[in-house]
Amino acid sequence: MALLLEDGQIFSEFEIAARQHTRLLPQMMNSVMVAAGCSKSSLSYCAFCNGPGAFTGIRIAAATAQGIGIALNIPLIPVSTLATLAQASLDRQDAISTLVALDARMGEVYWAVYNKDDNGIAQLVGQERVDKIADVQIDPSIRHGAGHGWSVAKDIWQFEQSVSVDDSLLPDAVSLIKLVKQAISNQQTVSADQIDINYLRNKVAEKSAKK
Repeated sequence: MALLLEDGQIFSEFEIAARQHTRLLPQMMNSVMVAAGCSKSSLSYCAFCNGPGAFTGIRIAAATAQGIGIALNIPLIPVSTLATLAQASLDRQDAISTLVALDARMGEVYWAVYNKDDNGIAQLVGQERVDKIADVQIDPSIRHGAGHGWSVAKDIWQFEQSVSVDDSLLPDAVSLIKLVKQAISNQQTVSADQIDINYLRNKVAEKSAKK
């Protein structure tokens, strides 16, 4: 959870807590608002990671953001989870390009390659994908990688030892804010009734919805 003020100050909290998002999100939001000394009514935008990733976590984030958007009548900014992870990777590994990967279960990974632009912002190369681990071809030019997808794929993927991989790195709200600032500048916002979840694995999502 992170809050960006107009003067550039960032207030944030980060916690790894599986299956506790519903309880922790309101608490963390209140905490950063108190720390920043501002009220919810002063918010101008609400951003959230819209996937890909764990379906339950994505839905909780989207529903929370949608509730805030409706209650405060403010626009929302959906940001790719992979893009947020890539921004963290590019910043922390001081890289110009990175291959980010998240475990998608069932022997698959969500993955994408991102480059850093002149402003230090992660830019997608090609498209985000979900593939069988064995089907992902590592470009020889890749020198940096991040995400737990690398951990589950390390015995299958063939890549040079010179590739620096941080398989414990996770998307975080501070990295998200960098992407959000660009989205605001480019007027890439949506209303609360227009949000879309980036599942990538659409067939699984559709099957779950029919149950």
